[in-house]
Amino acid sequence: MRGKFKLKFFATVSNRGQIFIPKVLQGYFGIRRSDKVTFVLQDDGNVIFRKKSDREKGVKNVQKAV
Repeated sequence: MRGKFKLKFFATVSNRGQIFIPKVLQGYFGIRRSDKVTFVLQDDGNVIFRKKSDREKGVKNVQKAV
């Protein structure tokens, strides 16, 4: 298990439901315009965020109304 997180970042949700990813995270993950990112919701309620990998390109988006 990983240790406690030492960095915390905040994102702003626009009135269109878009999230603005902080510049430091864009640099860390190598995210550029038109890149895809992945949000993985775990059973414990945590969300994992990462740049979509090449092997995930065939994975379809799943949306579920909450």
